[in-house]
Amino acid sequence: MSEILKLTGMLTLITGIAATALSNVYMLTRDRIAQVESAREAAARRTALPEAVVFKADTTDDGFVFYHGWADSSASGEPVGYIALALGKGYSSRIRTVVGVDSEMNITGIKIAFQLETPGLGTRIEEVRKGDDAPWFQEQFRGKTLEYLEVVRTPDPERIEAITGATISSEAVTNSVREAVEKLQKVIQ
Repeated sequence: MSEILKLTGMLTLITGIAATALSNVYMLTRDRIAQVESAREAAARRTALPEAVVFKADTTDDGFVFYHGWADSSASGEPVGYIALALGKGYSSRIRTVVGVDSEMNITGIKIAFQLETPGLGTRIEEVRKGDDAPWFQEQFRGKTLEYLEVVRTPDPERIEAITGATISSEAVTNSVREAVEKLQKVIQ
């Protein structure tokens, strides 16, 4: 019996030390992690709406957060476009995509901000093909309007071509982008 109590005490002590260490590491790194996330999101906004240099957040009554983007630092006049966050349920994660549209609701670009999809399959939503400068899947969205946000399995320059073996991830991004643009359209127009 005393052997069990001794082992229980040791295990409790080790668990307490490990929990304290993890808590301290979290406390030391949480501000830095928040800074990195903020910088990553800002870079994604610039990629999705490259014409804009200044972004200002706005929120609707129902909690939808979007950004107005201006081409000059004074942020005066009409914005050149808008940014919204699109969330879609992929195969193995929730995919966060930053979507940019111009004042006519044409997509100016998208940027995958977060995903944990299956390596070699779903992660291809961020794949840059040899000789290209940007992810080919994301580039398909540039210039598209709501009516053309549809995933197809065969090449069609008018629609969004699915990634072979990753149709769920392709559809998750496309459907979430469509929903975000629809929300923006209701708010802006």
